[in-house]
Amino acid sequence: MNRDKSPPGLGYSDAVIEHFQNPRHVGKIEHADGVGRIINPVCGDVTELYLRIKSGIVEEARFQSLGCAVTIASASVFLDKIKGAAISELLAGEDEGVVCRLIELIEKELGELPAQKLHCPPATVEAFFQALEQNADKERDGELASRLKRLGLLVKEYYGRGKEKKGT
Repeated sequence: MNRDKSPPGLGYSDAVIEHFQNPRHVGKIEHADGVGRIINPVCGDVTELYLRIKSGIVEEARFQSLGCAVTIASASVFLDKIKGAAISELLAGEDEGVVCRLIELIEKELGELPAQKLHCPPATVEAFFQALEQNADKERDGELASRLKRLGLLVKEYYGRGKEKKGT
C-alpha cells in the first residue's frame, strides 16, 4: 500500500508534501544573531536561514527559500528540530559525526527521498553552520568559528549523493 499522497512518479513522502505546502518558520528575523545563505551547488536553490541565539540556545529560527519541495521541506523540518536546542548539544561529537547526524535528522523526518533530491538537506545544514559561524564571529569565539567553517566544508561532500550509481 502506498501511503504517499504525491502524484505517481514523484516519490515524495507525506512529510515532504506537508512541510512544502505548509512550511513552518518562514520569514526573516530582524537583527538576527546569525544569518546563513546557501546557493545549492547542484541545483541553484537558495536558502537563507536566520537565528536568534540566547545563552547558547536557538531561541528563534526562520528561513526563506527559493527552491524545490525538498529544499523547502528540509529547512522547515530542520528548524522544527533545532528551535529550543542547545548549540553545544547540536555540535557535540566529532566533526564528521555532527554533519552526518544533522543531515540524517532532516532525512529521518522527511522519509525516503528520491536519489536526485539527496543534495537538498545538506544545504540547510550548511546554511545553519554559516549562521552559527556569523554569530561566533560576533561573539569573538574564534575557536567555534573555525570549527563551524570546517563543518561547512564537510557538508559539501554530501552534495554528490544520489549520483554515484549512474552508469554502473
